[in-house]
Amino acid sequence: MRALRASRIVVDAEALRLRLQARRLAVRVVLVAVALGFLVCALVLAHVAAWFWLRVNCGWMVQSTAALLAVGDLVVAGVLAWVALHLGPGPVEIEARLVRQQAWRALVETASWPMVLLRVLRLVRRR
Repeated sequence: MRALRASRIVVDAEALRLRLQARRLAVRVVLVAVALGFLVCALVLAHVAAWFWLRVNCGWMVQSTAALLAVGDLVVAGVLAWVALHLGPGPVEIEARLVRQQAWRALVETASWPMVLLRVLRLVRRR
């Protein structure tokens, strides 16, 4: 009876923990979305300010100023994309994968012997 009650408490506690974790994650997602909105607005204003400064102080034409800003954006995007494509797994990720594989092998080896034993027992029973 105690084991059943304890298991019920464990299940309830885990359900509560998961609900609170989901709520915290939802709040984080909303806050990140709002922060990204402000970041986009700040970047747009920075582009407008740079365009205005190049137009007024340097006397550039509208098309050349826009072209310079576009090329600058493409260079930054290209560098970020190159870094993202060449970013490999870190040492901790590699070690975690190895630990997972070792644990999986141990689980398979542990689970395979009882299955073999059950099949042998079934064959013996039939005869």
